[in-house]
Amino acid sequence: MSINVIVGGQWGDEGKGKIVDLLSKEASVVARYQGGSNAGHTVYHNDKKIVLHQIPTGILRQNSTCILGKGMVVDPDGIVEEIECLNNNKIDYSNRIIIDYYAHIVTPLHKLIDQKNEEKSGAKIGTTCKGIGPTYQDKYQRIGIRAIDLLDLSLLKDKLEKRIKIALDRNEISSDDLLNINLTDYYNSCKIINSFIQDSFPILFNKNVGNILIEGAQGTLLDIDHGTFPYVTSSNCSSGGISTGLGIPGNKLDNIIGIFKAYVTRVGGGPFPTELFDDDGKKLQSIGKELGATTGRVRRCGWFDIVAAKYSASINGLTGIALTKLDILDNFETIHVCTHYEFRNKKITEMSSVLNYLDEVTPVYKQFRGWNCSIEKASSFDDLPKEAKVYIDFLSVKIGVPIEIISIGPKRHQILNLQ
Repeated sequence: MSINVIVGGQWGDEGKGKIVDLLSKEASVVARYQGGSNAGHTVYHNDKKIVLHQIPTGILRQNSTCILGKGMVVDPDGIVEEIECLNNNKIDYSNRIIIDYYAHIVTPLHKLIDQKNEEKSGAKIGTTCKGIGPTYQDKYQRIGIRAIDLLDLSLLKDKLEKRIKIALDRNEISSDDLLNINLTDYYNSCKIINSFIQDSFPILFNKNVGNILIEGAQGTLLDIDHGTFPYVTSSNCSSGGISTGLGIPGNKLDNIIGIFKAYVTRVGGGPFPTELFDDDGKKLQSIGKELGATTGRVRRCGWFDIVAAKYSASINGLTGIALTKLDILDNFETIHVCTHYEFRNKKITEMSSVLNYLDEVTPVYKQFRGWNCSIEKASSFDDLPKEAKVYIDFLSVKIGVPIEIISIGPKRHQILNLQ
């Protein structure tokens, strides 16, 4: 039995879904530990594009049981939509989805509060307005609704009615806003998913269960504690969140694989030192089809950032790296990598020291010659052009973590395994 972890190394959208799909071939259990429908993991199954927001990507493998852990905030309406997607693609999920008893539940009220908060905010955080933040807020105020409450519909209705009264008393919403809440459909969704709700602990701690793969959502630089606050998500998406989100202690983790794009993207507001505003940025956006899987918003694009990658590797305790979307760089004459920052006449190599001042840093780049050819048919590292190998080796050495997997296209088979 081994426990392996997949985490996003940047600001999310690194291509975690494809790597989870690859590694879940050997996993009996695939579990998520944080976040909710604000995630968007894209994979190709039988040449069809499938986007999953809450159900782990391992559901596409018939050998895997998928757990939505207690650290998640689960949206019943969203789960029903994903089930419909699985049905439409003839993917059998029978007895393979578990929502932990104690995962907190997103309601239409939370989504409404999220929207109202974003409208009121002077500085746009760039929330997905999926109700994630308000649901976590209720959790820590100890007034939240948990999955186990869905097993008793009368209890659920009573709790939600009380929470709506609190929202009105706090002026989080107005009575007119309640016209925008459809509770009938919501309660129907709760009924549909309640067969998935059970205790995940006996499975996660069963020594005979087989290999476990843990699927992170978002990215390390969006972590509530370690990210670019306040432009972060509402959970711990770094590997430290696994202990609280699933109950699995850090000393039980065998491998922690960080997923990094061969360049960097970000959705929403917040600092982004290597962001490009020129033709190269537009080219990355266009060729990379950089649209958010959850929001549909255009992603901001920039060159690879070694300073940020080293920071992420340290926080997560990475044992390996999966480098994705290397093929997007196929047609660049020159490729740049940020090796350090300059800040107030000082050379900065550690992101933590300037995390609160990233808008003020100046990235310093090293240039690499592009390979100017397609790599999508490469079947091994040796098949890659010399320039691509130089680029990959440089990233690995500077980050201090071996690159073990390289994605060279969107399809399942377009993977180079360097192990």
